[in-house]
Amino acid sequence: MDDSYQDATSVPIDDESVSLNGNGGTTSSTINGSLCIGRVGAPPQKEATSTNFFFWLPPDTLVETTQLITCLSRLAGVPYTYYAIVSEVYRQSRKRSMGAEIDEADGDLNYQPPFENDGFTYASASILRSEVFTPPQERSPVYLASADDARTAYGAEDITNSLDIGLIKNGANQIAGPGCIDLDYLLGTNGGHMNVNGSAGRGTKSSFLLFVIWLLLHKARLEARSRPSDKNRLRIVPIILNVKGLDLFYIDRKSTLYNEQKHLADWQALGIADPKPFENAAFYAPQMPGSDIAVPTGRTGEVKPYSWSLSDIIAQGLFSYLFAEVDANDSNFSALVMDIESWLTTESTKNDGSAVTRSLREGKEIPQTFSELLVWVDKQRQEDKGRWRNHHTSTWKKLYRRLLRLVYECKGVLRVDDQVGKPLQVTRSDTIDPLVIDLSTLAGKSEIQRFVVATILRQLVEARTGAKAQPGLIYLVALDELNRFAPRGATDAITKLIENVAAEMRSQGIILLGAQQQASKVSEKVIENVALRVLGRTGTLELDATAWRFLSASAKSKATVLPPGEKLVIQDNFREPMHIRVPFPMWAMNPKEAAPSDDRAASPTSTIPDEEIATY
Repeated sequence: MDDSYQDATSVPIDDESVSLNGNGGTTSSTINGSLCIGRVGAPPQKEATSTNFFFWLPPDTLVETTQLITCLSRLAGVPYTYYAIVSEVYRQSRKRSMGAEIDEADGDLNYQPPFENDGFTYASASILRSEVFTPPQERSPVYLASADDARTAYGAEDITNSLDIGLIKNGANQIAGPGCIDLDYLLGTNGGHMNVNGSAGRGTKSSFLLFVIWLLLHKARLEARSRPSDKNRLRIVPIILNVKGLDLFYIDRKSTLYNEQKHLADWQALGIADPKPFENAAFYAPQMPGSDIAVPTGRTGEVKPYSWSLSDIIAQGLFSYLFAEVDANDSNFSALVMDIESWLTTESTKNDGSAVTRSLREGKEIPQTFSELLVWVDKQRQEDKGRWRNHHTSTWKKLYRRLLRLVYECKGVLRVDDQVGKPLQVTRSDTIDPLVIDLSTLAGKSEIQRFVVATILRQLVEARTGAKAQPGLIYLVALDELNRFAPRGATDAITKLIENVAAEMRSQGIILLGAQQQASKVSEKVIENVALRVLGRTGTLELDATAWRFLSASAKSKATVLPPGEKLVIQDNFREPMHIRVPFPMWAMNPKEAAPSDDRAASPTSTIPDEEIATY
């Protein structure tokens, strides 16, 4: 960088020498101490509009993209303030062509012209917030924004239920204070759900979702301590689904990559003096075949097993979720599955009619286990007469093949000969630490992975819509690889369940924190119902998809080069995404960076009852 250039943030300007619109008057008292960096220009082909404008810079001033600025402009005799972000910086010489540039030196790289370069620098800016919907006047002064200006630019002063989610980027190496989101958009009041998009590894999607969960837990605990009897305090139950590897099974351990001297300042800037890993998290993994314990996960502490017997599945109304999309689109097959489920199910109602209890029907000919059901289906496909002959033989054969593969490929999660399993129970009555549920050990068994997700969501839907629903309790369901569970264009029961949660359950306290590499591959209904969208580093192919057509060219360009620790946050009332730096997580994100067990945040086995509030 040329030594004659200085960062504009370090160049104070005498306020009295700067006038609005260049008319000789002094600046408004509201900008005392601000730094003037340029003036608006609006020549042909660079006209100012109600959404963007251009401004030129003096020779010794450096301005960077992503810097936040304010512009003061007098319109009809009234001064107005515009808040904007620098979207691009341009340098232009006064030569008419590149040929003229070469000819000046006659192609000699060592030639030094006798006169100073008389080029100039100008920048384009996207307006984030303005008091009037009309462009600023030419020669209006442009200032670097303060931290207060940055919060105003993103509407923080209008948010009554805010959460500081990162540090607003203000150029390459500076920040403009904390950036906040509106929790009413996230937690169901004015909208719901969060979705994070990013390339594999570099997009750090799971890391960001955990950061958001940590912040919400921190807020919930502060409110629980300050006003424990307040029914309107934040109360959350985080459910984290571990999709890839066993990386999230170490979030209660300190990361060896966390350096307090290097990383603590960012946490403190968000008002968190002493960040710690997640404490008392509960971990669940599939049950081993022929055993009562969970499959190996590498943890030395307790990991609780989960599984379902046939009776569990019937009691919870989950039978149809066992079968994949290809089967659901076959109306004959779907009819057979529903007919069998109805035959296997008996229902009883309390005397007051308040609840219906489902259970597996008992009887001599009624299968009580999956192995018995397999034998029964095999028998039915060979029968020539009886009540089941209204279903074609080929449909019975298809069911037998599907059931055979499911039972024996997933015979740990689905208990083949056991009449009782260990089904997941994720409903709670108050704030708890995360429930981490492993799906990665079911890799290659996508149908059963989707089944587990469906059982959790179905359980939450019933808990939040029943007579015993806890008012104000919010379930946060964090799920990566969302495109595998609710793919675009799918019509199966599990996709419809996730779509229903996205469209209708945010007001009932079920919030989906989803993530994927390509939002264009996820159900449109799921994506369109997300109130907060977040971009990590994302490829150009994905950004060209219709799902991102609302983004400006500068925002798309920025998204392609984001480092792992930065995100673009898109909220409905933001004109442009908020570019933030996220504090480095101090919990381990994989087993390689997990500190030794004696340095962990807490014992891996929670001794705190579900009804109690866990504290750091």
